[in-house]
Amino acid sequence: MKDQLLLLLQLQTIDSKVRELAAVMKTAPARLEPARRDLAKLESMLSGEKQRLGETETWKKQQEAQLEREQDALRSAKNKLQASKTGKEYNAASREVDSKRKAISDREAELKKLNETIAQTQAQATGHDNDVAEIKRQLAGEEESIAARTASLEADIQEASRGREELRARIEPEWLRIYDRLSAGKGFAVAPVIKGTCQGCHMKVPPQLANTLARMERLEVCPRCARIIYRKEVLDPPADAEPAG
Repeated sequence: MKDQLLLLLQLQTIDSKVRELAAVMKTAPARLEPARRDLAKLESMLSGEKQRLGETETWKKQQEAQLEREQDALRSAKNKLQASKTGKEYNAASREVDSKRKAISDREAELKKLNETIAQTQAQATGHDNDVAEIKRQLAGEEESIAARTASLEADIQEASRGREELRARIEPEWLRIYDRLSAGKGFAVAPVIKGTCQGCHMKVPPQLANTLARMERLEVCPRCARIIYRKEVLDPPADAEPAG
């Protein structure tokens, strides 16, 4: 059974390396998430600013058109004032001129505020446009780097997996099924027993089982975690161990 155990350990070493590489490959794109969130936030802000800018510019055009009408009305009121023949007509025309002048003054003040708002919003939008462009540039560079890293990791996975299927073909089907089930559920399927303790679940194994493991006549599983277990010192004796004699 020692040969089967060694094959299982080799398979586990390969699978552990492949899982490790796959985990790195999976997490690499996550490094871009903060930048992508910042980009989405800025783009949303920029979209809102451009929408407000468009609305403000539309309102400005309406105010400019109204100002032109009020200026036309002022010219008409001035003509009335000049053409007035009686004091009553003069007073009425004079009041109308004053009213139109005030309306024009208010409209011009409103337009001044609108121009200031438009200039401020345009400056903010330009700044955010630049920020968006910079983040996109950084993201493009990071994505290129991650794509290269992913390709490298995929090559490493292929290299680490070399010989895996041939190795699996040499393992008895019964133990291969147990190995696959444990690997899928527990991460690793084969665990050493060191000083009477299973290193998979860190529980003591029964003394009788420990003795059975010492003989290595057959493969055994841990009664608690069901992993395939072996005594480490039997498979891999310490360098200073005395040879049997």
